[in-house]
Amino acid sequence: MAVSQWIQFIGQFTEVIDLSQLAKLQPESKGEKTNVAGQWIQTLAQAIEAVGATTQGLTRDEKLLVEALIEGMIEDALQTVGNAMQVVANKEFITGDLRTYLDELIDKKDTIMGIASSDGNKIIGMAGFERIIKAS
Repeated sequence: MAVSQWIQFIGQFTEVIDLSQLAKLQPESKGEKTNVAGQWIQTLAQAIEAVGATTQGLTRDEKLLVEALIEGMIEDALQTVGNAMQVVANKEFITGDLRTYLDELIDKKDTIMGIASSDGNKIIGMAGFERIIKAS
């Protein structure tokens, strides 16, 4: 079991390094920073889990086994914190995307309602609406 935990840690560690490097290449929003931080916390938790699984597999000492169980509880708490941070980040991404989409819809509505037309005149009625649709 410990071997699979270490393999999972290595994969997660590689992923979080790539994610961090990607975040450096493009401007970071608050959501992106929160997402990367959450991923790092989850990676730390995975490392603790791998160490705990290794300890449990290699020892019969009661004290070390209890310490490994405590490490497991810490790992669970860190995983929860990391997951919660990623939920917050995803909410920020979705909210930003929704805001952009709504702004685009408002712009299209303004165009259709005649506030902006190609010849500078207000467009009134269905004929003007059809003219905008054909021009798009």
